[in-house]
Amino acid sequence: MTEDEKKEQEPVQDPLNAPEKKPEPAPAPAPAVTRERETIHEIRYVEPPEKKKGSKLKIIGVLILILLIGVVAVFATLNVTVYAPVAGAAYPYTTTYNVWFPLGQTVDVSGISMVALSTGEEMLIAVDGNTQKIDVGENKLISERRAIVKTLGMTIVDTNFQIFLNYRGLSDPKTANFYLSVKTSQQVPQFIVNLLLPKDIRAVPA
Repeated sequence: MTEDEKKEQEPVQDPLNAPEKKPEPAPAPAPAVTRERETIHEIRYVEPPEKKKGSKLKIIGVLILILLIGVVAVFATLNVTVYAPVAGAAYPYTTTYNVWFPLGQTVDVSGISMVALSTGEEMLIAVDGNTQKIDVGENKLISERRAIVKTLGMTIVDTNFQIFLNYRGLSDPKTANFYLSVKTSQQVPQFIVNLLLPKDIRAVPA
């Protein structure tokens, strides 16, 4: 049998009665890629209360130590230099002391040499070799100068000053009592005025 004869014998499908072709299923959708949101967690170290308190106390202690060192340095370098006065100054500020001078002894008051001498009922004051008589209750100008106070190399006070003595009488045969007033052209703390007083006389604020 020939090839042509074989083809003729094969049944031919009626196109009207041909079975319907089932549509091929649609491909499954690709799986969606989901990304989880990253969360950043901040971890802080909290010191225990005891450690915090200890740290604060240490800082306060260091600050107090620095302050004390600074104060000591200020007083250690404190010095007063006396010059001739600036002319025309006014003296609105006054600090007064009750003082006792040893008779016949030289006393240095801010660079001024002073000696109290008693001759019976009279009192004589020798200031830098210049002797003046002073009566009881008399207020006498003894000296006028300018003082510059420095510490740590810096000027903290620059003032003219006057020293007045008011004779009050003899305390005993060896001691004369005075009011000593220091008048300044600038307002000056009392502890700095104290620097103008000699160490070898007894003086208390009046």
